Amino acid sequence: MNPKLRLMGLTGALAMAVQPQLAAAQGPCITDAEIGAMTIYAVPSAVQAVQLTCADRLGESGFLARNSRAFAQRYSALQGRTWPAAKSGLLKVLGSRAGAGPVAQNLGLIANLPDQHVRPLVDALLVQEISARLPVDQCSRIETLLETLAPVDPEIAGTLVGLTLGLFAAEEPLLCPAGAPR
Repeated sequence: MNPKLRLMGLTGALAMAVQPQLAAAQGPCITDAEIGAMTIYAVPSAVQAVQLTCADRLGESGFLARNSRAFAQRYSALQGRTWPAAKSGLLKVLGSRAGAGPVAQNLGLIANLPDQHVRPLVDALLVQEISARLPVDQCSRIETLLETLAPVDPEIAGTLVGLTLGLFAAEEPLLCPAGAPR
């Protein structure tokens, strides 16, 4: 894979995984709704990443073995609808990190590529990036977290994440503070 595309994809995967950036934003902030959309969009890839990373640490009768497909499908069903806001948030993160490097050179390319080409790249990079960051010693806790989240409507879960992260916007310049233009 082209190193520039890989760098862009890894940057996007980090953003889609809703891991706040510590650099100050150079442009519009990410709204609560965009954070929620990015969260909803990322869940199916996150479930796949947990399955890949934790396969040998989780039981055959656990939540992921029994219900991961149905859980992920509830979020997958919303990906088409949440993609525009998720992509908007992703582009804001990429824009804030662009500087003069390869991300800046290719930001316009990402923004203008057809979604059917961008989404599979984002999905694959999410799985890769989340898998690399999962603490394998916490696999059973992660499975319990997903099982606890399972009965919550995906849109409510996304809203909760967006609003919760929005509460900490003062500490994270990339997030829109309460009352900011959205």
